[in-house]
Amino acid sequence: MLNQRAEAMLKVSTLSHQAEHRIEVFDTERPGIQRMDADMAAKISQIGFHPFLMVRIESDVIRKREYFICKTQNENSQFVKDLTNFNGLAQCKLLHGLERALQLETYDAAECWFSWVREAPGGPAETVYLGPPLSMDLAAYYGYPIYEVTSAKAVDSAERRLETLTELFEAYCRTTGNDATRVLLAEALALALSRSLGSRGEYHKAALIVDHALSLIPSSIHLKAARYALGLRVNGKMVPDRLAKFIGEDNGYLKQFVCPLPFERFEIGPSGDVLVCCGHWLPTSIGNFLKDPIDGILNSAKAQKIRESMVDGSYKYCNHLDCGHMVRETLPLPEELQRPATRRAVAEGNYRMDGIEFLTFGFDQTCNLSCPSCRTHRIVEKVSASIEKARAVEEKLVGLLPTVRVLHINPAGELLASKPSRKLLELIDDDRCPNLVLDIISNGTLFTEQEWNKFPGIHKKVRQLRISIDAARKETFEKLRRLGHYEPFIENMRFVSRLRAAGTIPQLNFSFTYQLDNFREMVEFVDFCASMNCNFAIFERLQNIAFSQDEYRRKAVHHPDHPLHAEFLDVVSNPAFASPRVWHDFDYDGAAKLTREEARNQLIVPPPVATSSFEVRETQGC
Repeated sequence: MLNQRAEAMLKVSTLSHQAEHRIEVFDTERPGIQRMDADMAAKISQIGFHPFLMVRIESDVIRKREYFICKTQNENSQFVKDLTNFNGLAQCKLLHGLERALQLETYDAAECWFSWVREAPGGPAETVYLGPPLSMDLAAYYGYPIYEVTSAKAVDSAERRLETLTELFEAYCRTTGNDATRVLLAEALALALSRSLGSRGEYHKAALIVDHALSLIPSSIHLKAARYALGLRVNGKMVPDRLAKFIGEDNGYLKQFVCPLPFERFEIGPSGDVLVCCGHWLPTSIGNFLKDPIDGILNSAKAQKIRESMVDGSYKYCNHLDCGHMVRETLPLPEELQRPATRRAVAEGNYRMDGIEFLTFGFDQTCNLSCPSCRTHRIVEKVSASIEKARAVEEKLVGLLPTVRVLHINPAGELLASKPSRKLLELIDDDRCPNLVLDIISNGTLFTEQEWNKFPGIHKKVRQLRISIDAARKETFEKLRRLGHYEPFIENMRFVSRLRAAGTIPQLNFSFTYQLDNFREMVEFVDFCASMNCNFAIFERLQNIAFSQDEYRRKAVHHPDHPLHAEFLDVVSNPAFASPRVWHDFDYDGAAKLTREEARNQLIVPPPVATSSFEVRETQGC
């Protein structure tokens, strides 16, 4: 199985492509290099080319040699089965890390390799071979590492193991072919090296390695967290407790909390992929709504692993850098969990769930705007796709609504421009789903009184309306809300403000994704929200959804290396951002913010002007 992120970024190379890229023999003077022996070279010659992955198991007791071979990444599945059937895998930290990385468990792989370095010289002897024998010209050599495990007791040092991980990382970066899997291995190795070197205080060296890996897989949530933490250390600054484990030992900080979202949330994305949290914060899919049965998704192996990671404190699938609850330190303690089913699952260690309480419907990217931070062009789904999705809504989704407590619609596009979203709104009424409440996200440009009146069944069911705005001035709004017009938008906001004042919409929030083009308007935006009787002004950092890496770096003024970062820090130091009517993800030096306790109370206790007794815990953030 290949990683979808890497597949989207890299073209999978073919065997014929490999043959055109023979790797030159390593420098014979380089210390620590273990070259393959004649038996390994003979095995390669027998195969006819250098396989992508090659493991030799040797037992002195039964005098037996066994090879596990993965010729190309297309054979990953069988190779992983061979590794998992190897009885000694759990004791072989180097080999076990390889298996974990191939299973797309990047965090676990890095933990195995970090432990391997830390526990030297314990465990069985594990060796990596790079380079053909000096006495042989192996024409089919491609530069891929070869792994060996023997029954002898290891005698190497932590330094040598650290060198081995570095050699592996460099080899997978240097070679070509099998790109999707090769880059995944480099990602996990970079994270292991960040932790190993960071634990020794070698932050600059670790940063260079992580930078190289990020150039190959810039979407890596773990490497971005590691790089941010390393940057803080290099500059002599304190690292947030949640990030310390990316550059050393796990300090156990997150083990005291349990995030309830994977136990309660079911988020359907545009392709049908289902997540258990905001895709920026936890991008791992647990199944596909169009292809899989609902229970098969809800209790898939991946879904249960994600829930377990909330309880064991690893949070290994989560974006530690950007998660708003981690940044604001508002993750609940086990005794603070609200839902009986979640409390019971955590207490019993049973990660199967019986139903869906919080359903996010982001099934359609169709939108009347083409905001630059979200997309490069206007997206309108094909008629055939809309028909298929509308059918899926009627056949699979409507049946869930009587048991769903909260429906969040539509974070992927604009619900009033989306046929599947409109179909869903039409089907909601008190008879079909008497206990359902709605959290709506919209760009507001179509949210007229006339449109509102087309869906009378939802008028008493809206719990929250969130409008994405990203500006406080006309010229900025029309730049960042491309194809939008400011004056009719403001009229729509006056309408929703009246709904808020009448109590028809209990909670009204306006959101602002800060970046180069709008950060100077952030304080003005707080005032604008107050003028429209909002409950919260929400500020969130820019994510890279539609930009090139260079363009994103130019826009991401919150990054410490941005030339205007100091001016940005001056803006976010304004006391306006410490108001209980403001929700933000600031963890920047000098930023105005609530205390940890105030932030936690902000999630649990409704704001003073609220007209509803609903909790707001689920309504904030991504």
